[in-house]
Amino acid sequence: MRTLQQSPSLRAAFQQKIDTKKSTKHQEIHETLGDGFLGGLGSFMFEVNQATNKFKGNMGEWGVSLLLQSFPDTWVIFNNALIPTNSNSLTEIDHLIIGEGGVFLVEVKTWKGSFSAYKDKWKRREGNNWVVVDNSPTSQSVYHQKMFSQWIISLIPNLHDRFVAAPVVFPIAKWIGTNDCSVPVLQGIPALLQMINSSPDCLTPMQVQAIAQAVENLTLTTNTTPIPKPKPVKRQNPTS
Repeated sequence: MRTLQQSPSLRAAFQQKIDTKKSTKHQEIHETLGDGFLGGLGSFMFEVNQATNKFKGNMGEWGVSLLLQSFPDTWVIFNNALIPTNSNSLTEIDHLIIGEGGVFLVEVKTWKGSFSAYKDKWKRREGNNWVVVDNSPTSQSVYHQKMFSQWIISLIPNLHDRFVAAPVVFPIAKWIGTNDCSVPVLQGIPALLQMINSSPDCLTPMQVQAIAQAVENLTLTTNTTPIPKPKPVKRQNPTS
């Protein structure tokens, strides 16, 4: 499997979005805790939590990427791929895989413990209780699938009806139980490999290349639609 990358300028644009969100979060912390010791401690703990989650995520994504290298060179992978949204912004996908078997938007969750989900509503087990998880990974993957499909279909015609899959993979979770979720939920990397291997061919080599080039060459466009000028008001003839 060949690994491709997107442009540094696209990554810089996405990083700017992340930095803006972090700055807003720091501001909220200081507004709540003040600008003294507590505010500084809150900001520090926020950064530590962010760094820890990023490290865990990177380790899980690295393991998936390594095992996927066994696929033939006709397949392509983008790690931490960026795709456009309806608001001319960007959203990130852990692994975007393209091959004859279709496009796979893989979301990797390095969550530990036991989790359950029903219709994209998630809970985690804490002792004998089940606690609601705010950020639903399957809802996130559904969003990725919708945004990618809309974007790529606008560029490349005559694609298969179901050429995009958006599985969520839990490589280290102790137990996963799901029912009626919108996208596949897989426990362990071998389940992901089996899913990709068993997918029937739905893309031609030319379509694989065209999709890969579209992802690789993605740029954010600036909205340059001119503001329409107001229509001139017709003057009425003065009454006598």
